Amino acid sequence: MRKLQNLNPQSVWKHFEDICFIPHPSKHEKVVCEHIIQFAEKHNLLYKQDEVGNIVITKPATTGMEQCEPIILQAHVDMVPQKNADTEHDFLRDAIQPRIVGNFVKATNTTLGADNGIGVAVILAILESTTIAHGCIEAFFTVDEETGMTGALNTAPDFLTGRFMINTDSEDENEITLGCAGGLNANFEFSYTTVQLKDGFDSAQPPTDRSLSGAETTFLPCTTIPADFVAYKIQISKLSGGHSGFEIYENRAHANVLIADIALKAVQKFDARISHIGGGSMRNAIPREAELCVAIPAMYALKFESFISEMAVILKNIYTETDPNFSLHCEKTELPQTTIEPTRMLQILQLLNQLPQGVVSVEQETAAMVRTSSNLSIIAIKNATIEIQCLLRSSNNDEKQALAQCMQALVELYGGIAKFDTNYPAWQPVWNSQLLEITKQALQTVYNATPKLSVVHAGLECGILGEKFPAMEFVSIGPNINNPHSPDEEVEIASVERFFYAVCEILRNVPEK
Repeated sequence: MRKLQNLNPQSVWKHFEDICFIPHPSKHEKVVCEHIIQFAEKHNLLYKQDEVGNIVITKPATTGMEQCEPIILQAHVDMVPQKNADTEHDFLRDAIQPRIVGNFVKATNTTLGADNGIGVAVILAILESTTIAHGCIEAFFTVDEETGMTGALNTAPDFLTGRFMINTDSEDENEITLGCAGGLNANFEFSYTTVQLKDGFDSAQPPTDRSLSGAETTFLPCTTIPADFVAYKIQISKLSGGHSGFEIYENRAHANVLIADIALKAVQKFDARISHIGGGSMRNAIPREAELCVAIPAMYALKFESFISEMAVILKNIYTETDPNFSLHCEKTELPQTTIEPTRMLQILQLLNQLPQGVVSVEQETAAMVRTSSNLSIIAIKNATIEIQCLLRSSNNDEKQALAQCMQALVELYGGIAKFDTNYPAWQPVWNSQLLEITKQALQTVYNATPKLSVVHAGLECGILGEKFPAMEFVSIGPNINNPHSPDEEVEIASVERFFYAVCEILRNVPEK
């Protein structure tokens, strides 16, 4: 059932809702790409698709504008799949359920995909229009932007011919983005063995009681009598999460950071044995949920429960403003058959608590502009290995590499393996381009206000494409999208209409060749 058909511009919202009906998380864009190709065929537009899935649809100039510079309208077709922990949704099979909430469109307990589905919808609406004046248009749809920039990285240097590109992946209206951070994926692996719980303590030397101030844990092998354990599951949930570039400086609660801290304290204070730790699902999202399963010697059970209760109150107070729904829940559960070997687990927890996280450095001109950051995106257990994934961002390539080397040294110090991939460059701003002047004038006309010029700490494909097409000029614009990469994602309805008209205004004013 369609819910957006009465919103304006109707053609834009129709295309956006069509996209919502098609599952299209990163690396699973085949069906949505087929939908775009079918659109091109229906409207008798020339198209081509490369080996990785990128599509270019070409629309000839309207009458009287044949001599104008061709212009590229660009959007990525994948979305970030994030949902609330208690929501049943299969992003590979289930449609996104958009709904109108006041002045915004949101999904139902999942990400909406307005990033970058609104950009895709605006471009499709322009391609099918018979009334918008424009020169030749190359509509460029890329794949897998959110998890690896795969589409942009694999674009052939002869795939595009235009000199001007409008990227539609920004998230504040009447703002022109002219630069962005580069990125690097960090992947760390720690192998481990498991032990039986009864291997925990020597019956002749039981562990001494510990206060909440804690002391270093000494692990003693069992010789005769198994220790008495109680198991708990600790869950952190209902955090705000968000985009690991745009919101990294807001000091929001970070589920993986908090669960690693709680786990380390549990080991140090209560001789806890860890059977499971995990959190996060997307490299470019601030984790909203994390889980920890521990076994505690029964003699510490009451103090451990008190400790978790105290942590819940402390953390709730710390994150009252950024994460008003913060939840730290602890419940007893069945004892696990095995736990991760204690000494190895302690090494991994110490590493997790020492990895650089959040804002690493800021630009000297303004503390509000992040230069380098790291996001502890994912902690997962697979095949007797703890995998840790981080996303490093920086507008300074040397600083990004230095951060990677620092993290690699830490990981190897604690007996892990460090690997890095998907290293993409920052987009360096050009403040005096011809396309920028056209865009500024167009936005001034639509918004009746001077547009803001910005450089963002997120990753955009323009930096990669700029290296492949050095003569090309780029700008990035968009509507108002709040909380991208989280189930709280929403797009302001009225801003979509203004964004659509802003793109049309640029098209009408592209100069002759």
